[in-house]
Amino acid sequence: MPQRWPRFLGAYLMVSEAKGMGTRLSIIIGLSSFIIACAQQPPTPPHPITCPGVTSPDQQLRACVLSVGRHPNPPFNESSVEIRDMRGAVLATKSFKSPDGEHGRNVQKAEWSPDSQFFVFSTASSGGHSPWHWQTYFYDRKRKVFKEVDNFTGPVIKRNFKLSAPDWIEVQVQGTASDPMDIANGHSEKRRLSALH
Repeated sequence: MPQRWPRFLGAYLMVSEAKGMGTRLSIIIGLSSFIIACAQQPPTPPHPITCPGVTSPDQQLRACVLSVGRHPNPPFNESSVEIRDMRGAVLATKSFKSPDGEHGRNVQKAEWSPDSQFFVFSTASSGGHSPWHWQTYFYDRKRKVFKEVDNFTGPVIKRNFKLSAPDWIEVQVQGTASDPMDIANGHSEKRRLSALH
């Protein structure tokens, strides 16, 4: 019996070692299959951006119009405009918040150009100053900057600008042929936003 014991023990160890290798091999194969399956899963879509604002026609950017300052609601609120990608990352910001809450501006009308290259918005004074003056701004996607339309056209006197393809803006500005100071009727100015640098 003593001679059989080492043989039996040797055979047992060989079977156990083979079973252990099989178990390890099964674990390695299972883990590899799991990793490959995970790698082939489609990427998780980003969460939709829920900020108040307007999404570009090409669905790549969202202009968020946020209320900031002392007064949360119109007509005395102040605005901050954030341009975000669809993951929510902020690409550019323009704040109209004033220290006293009465000398800033709030966004009135907001719209993307049909080609998705410009976000345009008109503003009013948060303190009611110069109620005839609707300063109008745009965000230039290519140059990543905000600019004021008034600097290229003269003072905008109506909130409702008009956009047309691909990047035309039409605004009503101060002055007529007979009265350069007229703020009631003014005259129309049309420009390509891509040409305003």
